[in-house]
Amino acid sequence: MAEPTPPRPGVLSRHAAAWGGLALLLFWFALARSGLVGRTLLADPLEVLAVLGRELDPHASGRVLPHALGTLGRALSGWAWGMGLGVAIGLLAGRGPSLERASAPTLELARAIPPIMVFPLFLVYFNYADAAYVGTIAFGCAPVVALTLARARRRLGGTSFELLEVFGASRSARGFAVAMELSPSVLLASRLALSLSLVIAIVTEMVFAPRSGLALGAYAKDAEMSFDTPAFYAAMLLVGGLGFALNAGLAWLERRLGGTRVR
Repeated sequence: MAEPTPPRPGVLSRHAAAWGGLALLLFWFALARSGLVGRTLLADPLEVLAVLGRELDPHASGRVLPHALGTLGRALSGWAWGMGLGVAIGLLAGRGPSLERASAPTLELARAIPPIMVFPLFLVYFNYADAAYVGTIAFGCAPVVALTLARARRRLGGTSFELLEVFGASRSARGFAVAMELSPSVLLASRLALSLSLVIAIVTEMVFAPRSGLALGAYAKDAEMSFDTPAFYAAMLLVGGLGFALNAGLAWLERRLGGTRVR
């Protein structure tokens, strides 16, 4: 007897994300047009789309795109430095229980300190250059990555690596085996750090505008100060879109490499 064919998913199931986005857009439109919320607090979505269309037009002023590229460059630079430092510290701290216990309090303390509190120190040290923003982002990301990698390194099964030593596997082969075992944790840490890097970049830019002036955080702050609510919401949508695209890119890479998918 043939097995019954499983039912095909309906239209709502196949396009759940699109329907959810459409419902949110309609709710936003209805709330903005209802007059229940003031125009200085909630912009009309059509006005926001008009701002995005005007500002992203290469033949118009084009102010938003350079701001977005500036923020993205700082966020990715700080994320790369944070990943490098975090992976190195995490692998070292996870080599043994004593090292992990000795380093855990310092890493937990560093993770608990809001990066915005050390931002003024980096501004002075780096003479208000872009390195201050990159350093602040790296400071926020490195402890998260280090703690994730240290715990993953300690959880590695010892039997497989002992067998590699018994059969005379080279040090490079054993290192490759460790790297493959740790790859899901590295990808998880990279996604956590990437989301955090964009948040820190925006906050620091809102606190103190970079010398170049090209920053989404500074653009949003200027729109807020001038009560340009559509431009402020346009900046928020761009930040959300950047974060979504970066996270989706890492999630795709994680699936391609066979890592554990984190929702």
